[in-house]
Amino acid sequence: MNYTLLTTDELGRYFQRIGFHASAAADLATLQALHRLHPQAIAFENLDSWCGRTPSLATEAVFDKLVVQERGGYCFEQNQLFLRVLRTLGFQVHTLAARVIAPERLLPRTHMVLLVEAADSQWLVDVGFGGMTMTAPLQLHASDSQPTPHEPWQLQAVDAEYVVSALVGNERQAKFSFGLARQIAADYDMANFVVANHPDSRFRHDLIAARPDAGGRHALENTRLSYHRPDLPSQHQNLATPAATLQALQQVFGINTAGIDGLEQRVAKLFAAS
Repeated sequence: MNYTLLTTDELGRYFQRIGFHASAAADLATLQALHRLHPQAIAFENLDSWCGRTPSLATEAVFDKLVVQERGGYCFEQNQLFLRVLRTLGFQVHTLAARVIAPERLLPRTHMVLLVEAADSQWLVDVGFGGMTMTAPLQLHASDSQPTPHEPWQLQAVDAEYVVSALVGNERQAKFSFGLARQIAADYDMANFVVANHPDSRFRHDLIAARPDAGGRHALENTRLSYHRPDLPSQHQNLATPAATLQALQQVFGINTAGIDGLEQRVAKLFAAS
């Protein structure tokens, strides 16, 4: 698959979708602005795989879903769209694979991240990491803590890879690691199929949505709705009905749920099971 550039009309629709109204150029200021706005406007969500479908990674399908239909998506969709936006603006962008760090077991490389050239440096870019999606690019060769509009993040070189961690409360938590080997679309097709279909994948079994806003991070896992803010206690709410869950997807996460085949039935099963 060739990651084609966006047309002028498509780029304008994307800017409107995320609320970007400034002049765009292939510079660090634009990269930082887009990285801040994108995850606040386009939520992370797994509704397709949760409803039993493998999300299409065809470029036209991803654009239609995330921009035209006003849905969200997970890493392969989010970062593919962002990749096409950045390349259309003239950025040099490399496609990489990352391994999510889990305490209980070693996971395969099933996360897509980007490496972007800007301001005579290289920057890790990722607008699709679920409940902890970064809201700013991270400078690759800076080992100190790096501020973002939300929590500080850090990149540390470990052997031939980089470990990415975030400061959560007073604890630094490793989130994923990545190497600099370039990936092609077929690599993501395979990982996408595994994530959407493997019997042990949580994207098949759990309803997941996440979106940062200016003050914190909204998160939904099945029927538990949370709001996490820096230096303040998190707020949690157990949604009581299928209607409340659908309303949260629409109003808290900004996801247009109209026409998602099987969603209402799948949400109803959450409450039937409990």
